[in-house]
Amino acid sequence: MKDLGWVQKNLIPHLIDYTIECNYYSEGDFGSLYAITFESSPKGGYIHFWGSGWFGVDVYDYEKDEEVLNVLLEDNEIEEQDQLLEKLKKILLPDME
Repeated sequence: MKDLGWVQKNLIPHLIDYTIECNYYSEGDFGSLYAITFESSPKGGYIHFWGSGWFGVDVYDYEKDEEVLNVLLEDNEIEEQDQLLEKLKKILLPDME
């Protein structure tokens, strides 16, 4: 299962052209929230990990002026969460494949 630790180890260190901001909120929509916001000239967005297990990702392409990814998954959608993180990695780091 990919989780916050996976993102911190396998995604964030490679986002060298991005500004990264990490925040923790004790009360989010689905419990506590660990939010990672990433911004660069071409793309920006966020990754949300809720204490209840819900998981959300949003990516916007500023150059194309379009939303690339906007997904919210429930706590029991573990396989889908793993697939979503892999998709996010391909969008943000296409040269790593």
